[in-house]
Amino acid sequence: MNLKRLLFVCLALTVLSFSCTRYRKIYVAPPVKPPPLPTITLPPMIVTPQLIPPPIAWTAENALQQDPIIPELRDDEPAQMLLNAVDLSLEKFTTMNRAAVLRFGAESVPVDRLIESMKDFRTKLAELGLGEAFFRYIRENFVFFSSSAAQVVFTGYYEPLLRGSRRESPQFPYPLYGRPNDLVTVDLQQFYFYKEQNGLPNQIKGRVDAGNRLVPYLSREEIDFKSRLTGRGLEIVWIDSLVDIFFLHIQGSGIVQLEDGSKIFVGYADQNGLPFRSLGKFLLEKQLIDRSQLSMQGMKEFLKGHPETIPEALNSNPSYIFFQINSQSATGTFGARLTPWRSIATDQRLFPLGALAYIECEKPVFDKEKRISGWEKFGRFVLNQDTGGAIRGADRVDLFTGHGELSELVAGNMKQKGRLFFLLKKQPSGVTLNSAEPSANNKNSK
Repeated sequence: MNLKRLLFVCLALTVLSFSCTRYRKIYVAPPVKPPPLPTITLPPMIVTPQLIPPPIAWTAENALQQDPIIPELRDDEPAQMLLNAVDLSLEKFTTMNRAAVLRFGAESVPVDRLIESMKDFRTKLAELGLGEAFFRYIRENFVFFSSSAAQVVFTGYYEPLLRGSRRESPQFPYPLYGRPNDLVTVDLQQFYFYKEQNGLPNQIKGRVDAGNRLVPYLSREEIDFKSRLTGRGLEIVWIDSLVDIFFLHIQGSGIVQLEDGSKIFVGYADQNGLPFRSLGKFLLEKQLIDRSQLSMQGMKEFLKGHPETIPEALNSNPSYIFFQINSQSATGTFGARLTPWRSIATDQRLFPLGALAYIECEKPVFDKEKRISGWEKFGRFVLNQDTGGAIRGADRVDLFTGHGELSELVAGNMKQKGRLFFLLKKQPSGVTLNSAEPSANNKNSK
């Protein structure tokens, strides 16, 4: 009994001792921050640029393709101007060999067939006018060939008016040169290596030097600033502004008003064979102008206000145009007089010269202060009657705007994207177009 009591007492004392034990805080050390990692300088990463496919080598065979989607036809100019332009092309075509061919992309079209196609177009135009009945007839009876370029850039050119004299004087010190007789044109297609080498031009130009070697012809710098053509009797008229002559070269033709008030027409005779370089691009790269001054009017104003920049700026474009006196206003490479708003210039190596075309683009709208207030979409039938030194590739079209203030404003500001189509009357069922034959496009480009 005593033993049981003793055990109970011991157990009670043990419980009591634990209950009276004081609570003790346990200190937990904060986490240790790991030491910083060493800085490792990596070599600069070399980024391999994506390969960009080379530009398309445009040819007459791939520049046009038959388009199953016909544009929504419309026309914003008078029908009579279109009739006049068609007549001028037909007049020229009727003097050509009827068996000669023009290329519509992969198709070869005899001149005779092209004449019949344009005559049909003209007959229906005279009968129906530029209305929905005429547009419906064209959609149903003509084939449309569109430019193969993803985008076509449209610019404008016009016939400028210059002031000049038949005699040199301090007021008129700058000559407009005719074609020099030592300018040689070489037809590379006549040489054996032409078909063996891809990408060669059809022709090159130059002169034969004292060593009987063919060398490049004189550049703009050599002609205008080193007087290499002086004393050869090539001056056809003298002009008061070298800047105006430069822009006349770009337009290709113009009107010179003489001191007595009479006028002479000057037009393209030949080119020195050196490449065309953009004046606007040069002025932008040199940070001499900003993009707001990139119009023809803006560049003219800058050059005339900063005459010290003229030599370097003009010489950045080595291409040089030689002129002749014409009996009529602007005449295109096709040999037909150009019709304002109805004649276009394209690359004659690619597109059928003299042929009927249809364009879609935008034209500028001007406010009372002659500033551009917007752009208006338009569609129009035109004739491909000219070409130009800067008009190269299936993605370029130059619209002739005529002469006068509005013509200059439109031409000086127009650089819009659009679409280009060529038209040809459908063949009767079962008749196919000819296979490839020598092209009738044999004119020199300006």
